Amino acid sequence: MSRTLLALPALRSIKPIISRNLARATVSPRHLSVRHSSTRNPFDLSKVPRYDPTRPSKMQSYTQSFPSDSDALVKLSFDGESRIFTLTMLGAETPDNRLTHRLLGEGLLPAITHVEGKWNAMLDSGESDQGAALITTGGTDASAKIFSNGLDLEKALADPHFFDRCLNAVYEKLLTFPIPTIAAVNGHAFAAGFGLACAHDYRVMNAKRGYLCMNEIDFGAPLPAGLQQALASKIDDQKTMRKIVLEGHRFSAKEAQEAGFVDVLSESPQDTMDKAVELANKLKGKAKMNAWGANKEVIYAQAVKIMRTKHDDATTAIFAPRAKM
Repeated sequence: MSRTLLALPALRSIKPIISRNLARATVSPRHLSVRHSSTRNPFDLSKVPRYDPTRPSKMQSYTQSFPSDSDALVKLSFDGESRIFTLTMLGAETPDNRLTHRLLGEGLLPAITHVEGKWNAMLDSGESDQGAALITTGGTDASAKIFSNGLDLEKALADPHFFDRCLNAVYEKLLTFPIPTIAAVNGHAFAAGFGLACAHDYRVMNAKRGYLCMNEIDFGAPLPAGLQQALASKIDDQKTMRKIVLEGHRFSAKEAQEAGFVDVLSESPQDTMDKAVELANKLKGKAKMNAWGANKEVIYAQAVKIMRTKHDDATTAIFAPRAKM
């Protein structure tokens, strides 16, 4: 009884604060977001297109390639009516969408930053009332067998900053992204590609083709901390994590759904995209007050903290034990 009585004044005292916050949110929901300025990203994002918040309220659909139309690694499409962004990895550098320096730093990260800038402009101009969502896929045609086949390990190991500045930068951006993100897993997602899928908020997976697998155990590679945190952000069962990390089990879409880290099953690459769009339409409105990203900062706090911790020799430190064997 005494605890209840003591709590009542506290509740009365915070009520005006809540009211003020709601009033601010009505004026500009962008004020609720948590913003970070990171200096550890080596890629020049200064040329990422900015948006004019005075644009007319009717949103225009468009498609843009990164880094350029003539050298496209990813294609970003925006549907102005549905407010859904679709990011497609094109397999241009490697046919299996390996997460190379270029795909991460010149394709995925600038494209995702572009989407974030567009969303901020929508908030500033009062056009966030419908919300928005981002879908990432490895393709929708029948030949699209792979979402992402992980890293080009040899090239990754040649750069002592790769995990710290390249891979983690993309994972962190997705884990704190201000609108719902959905991985449309059209086919296989191995190792860091599995981590990329887990860095999204939701996963729709083709049940007819593809496995989710961490196969590092089979070729003697230690698990990088950022990759582990991307997995742990969606997988909290230790038996499941043991099966993934220590056994290298290949999870079918059905197994992954039963284990809780795939949300929706589909029947083909195109059906994967269709179901991802359906899910995006259900979720996008939850972002309109711009609390989506702030709340993710809370639930993924441990993962985000680890990914933001700077290590000048992260790659070397990870693989040093292996080199001494």
